[in-house]
Amino acid sequence: MLSFLLSLAFGLGHIDTDNLPVDRVMRVVQEVKTQLVQELPQAPSVVIMERAEPTPLGAISYLSGRCVIFINPNPQAWAQWGRFLKSDNQAQWDQILAASAAHEMGHCMRENREFVAQVQLQDPQLRGFSGTGLSAARAEVVLKQELFADTVALAYANRYLGEQGASVMQWLIETREKYDQNDPTHATGRWLRTLDLGKLTGDSTQPLSKAVLQTLKAMPTNQG
Repeated sequence: MLSFLLSLAFGLGHIDTDNLPVDRVMRVVQEVKTQLVQELPQAPSVVIMERAEPTPLGAISYLSGRCVIFINPNPQAWAQWGRFLKSDNQAQWDQILAASAAHEMGHCMRENREFVAQVQLQDPQLRGFSGTGLSAARAEVVLKQELFADTVALAYANRYLGEQGASVMQWLIETREKYDQNDPTHATGRWLRTLDLGKLTGDSTQPLSKAVLQTLKAMPTNQG
């Protein structure tokens, strides 16, 4: 499950369902689903589901290939959109929402599991989990899941967001870099900066998920 919003430490702007209606988010998520459905083992379900957790948009991925994208209108969760939907980027809200939805769907792609299983990351920040409730091995799994999903968001922006794509990609990378220290399991910024972003689009007939996997496998795997 994604905690993309919670891994960022922006001061919250004021976001509620008046200035960001649930149906607006649903519209964007459904559009991204239509664009990426061929990348997934099964068409994901998109549901509005009020949950106690403070995540307004998340994914639940099952081993069977089933995927549920949930939109959580709990007021405390909805306010988390204010972490990165600001007055100065209001013209790009739909594009940022779309990249966030693409990230969620990245958690449901078969290639995400392939990347986690086949690639080992050497990241000194993960050693800090020794002696905590989360083992370094499990922390690496989460980091790889988040890195794959973030790279899907970059590839989506590159392929589908037109002239807005480059600025959304830059925003995502800079945001991750700026707040990497908050949670090492979501500290993807340094890794994203090493990617050959030109490979993310590649042949437009190539599945986006395959381009993401190839790009990640080609990156240096040692941040030590």
